[in-house]
Amino acid sequence: MSEADSTAFPASRCSECDTLYGHHVYACRECSSESIELAPIEGSGTVYARTTIRVPGSDHQGQEPFEVAIVDVGHEETVRVTARITDNPELEPGDPVAFLEERDGAFFFEPI
Repeated sequence: MSEADSTAFPASRCSECDTLYGHHVYACRECSSESIELAPIEGSGTVYARTTIRVPGSDHQGQEPFEVAIVDVGHEETVRVTARITDNPELEPGDPVAFLEERDGAFFFEPI
């Protein structure tokens, strides 16, 4: 998958103060407005940090080991989110990834 083919990431934006969020919010942390709109951004990004989960909590038993990363998503505007990485790659900070989907409240990315 190339960067041009990546799926848009479902960011949201405060319509009052223009603050961009990578996670779901019901009220803006900057101005307290509840006017939050969907504002998709470029779905490719880079790994900021990552770790391998080998002993998960009860909600994720049987899925181990799996990769969790902090990802800087977007290019012109960016947001930092926590995400699952598919295929359990040994990614390093700065490696490119692309957004795949949001499933059960978690963002999933794949290596590019």
